[in-house]
Amino acid sequence: MVDDLEDDGVAQALYVRMRDHGESLPEASHGLRLAAGEIEQARDQLVRLNLLDPDTQAAVSVAAALTRTLQRSHRALDHLVEQHVRTAALARGYLDLPQRPGGDARIEFIPRADHARLSQRIGELAELSRNEILSLQPPADWTREGLETGFARTKGFMGHGGRVRSLYAQISLADPLIREFMGRWRELGVEVRVAPVIPTRLLVYDRRTAIVQADPADLGAGAVLISGASVVRSIAAIYDYCWMTASEPEDVPGSPDGSALTDQQRAVLRLLATGAKDSAIARGLGVSTRTVTRLVSELTAALGASSRFQAGVRAARLGWLD
Repeated sequence: MVDDLEDDGVAQALYVRMRDHGESLPEASHGLRLAAGEIEQARDQLVRLNLLDPDTQAAVSVAAALTRTLQRSHRALDHLVEQHVRTAALARGYLDLPQRPGGDARIEFIPRADHARLSQRIGELAELSRNEILSLQPPADWTREGLETGFARTKGFMGHGGRVRSLYAQISLADPLIREFMGRWRELGVEVRVAPVIPTRLLVYDRRTAIVQADPADLGAGAVLISGASVVRSIAAIYDYCWMTASEPEDVPGSPDGSALTDQQRAVLRLLATGAKDSAIARGLGVSTRTVTRLVSELTAALGASSRFQAGVRAARLGWLD
């Protein structure tokens, strides 16, 4: 949001022209000889700041825009206070009511700093499970030590006749370490598939307990442990659908080197790696800011990155930009 509000000067110049000459947006744009992409970007900027009436295409005074923005902020604040009051009333009056039979769901949050506790819980659940372990694995900075620990747990579980299914992002095939372990897992009997995007990290044990990444955009934000067959069965059903639509690793030969990327996507990634903002990327490519925002969102999700800059760096490390 901060990036969107940083004015590159075009929107400001357009607004001043409209205000001082009494011109509409099309008239002022023509007078300033702006390109189509610059006009669209500036228009979106002025509408977001309430400085342009989208119906009449006329400039709105700064005082009126501030008043309108403050009114919206007050309404949002009132709504937030109302939500807080309702939440407090719900917790005070209903949280401790006896659950109906079968209401077995329990939730435990494991914070970012408590890695030892999370590792312990994962180990305990692997030992206690008897039938099945499911996993979603988005791209991450894996280490050999961590993968060896996971491999040992998996080997112990499968020694009891359990079934393990692991679903990875296609981009993970570009990591030599993951390719090595993927071969070892498959030799062990683990079923592995890949998909273009893995939205979050997830582990499901016997369809009764699940560990979910607390924040899909931040791998280090902690985890949520969910217990209860009724709830976790629904999570497992979603996993089953993802599994059915995924591919065998050998069926996606283009994923290791990013050969499926278009020239435009590569250009966006190169600029992201330099820390460029959407407005600068749009000017460099001669497209609208809206187009760049869409491309950045798609590429960030495909790379499993938690930020725009990380997406560019990760693509460079994987050799997608060579």
